[in-house]
Amino acid sequence: MGELLVAREELNERFLDPSRRKFSDAEFDDIVMNSSELDDEYVRVWRACEEGTREWRHSEGLPALALALKRAIEYYRAVSAIT
Repeated sequence: MGELLVAREELNERFLDPSRRKFSDAEFDDIVMNSSELDDEYVRVWRACEEGTREWRHSEGLPALALALKRAIEYYRAVSAIT
């Protein structure tokens, strides 16, 4: 979870850095929509883990959560790297 927070901070810094190329309105809208969808996914899986049985959580829930977090981290870092 800490890695996700770091990736989000990198994304925020990217948006605020005046020396970097600014995104067009359409690009920014896409970034916001994609970020929202990724956030919704890992929150949905997190909630399912809280509500699921211990067996389900360990067999399916935690791997799904790890994948959702990984996707979000990779996306945030990819956007942060755009020059």
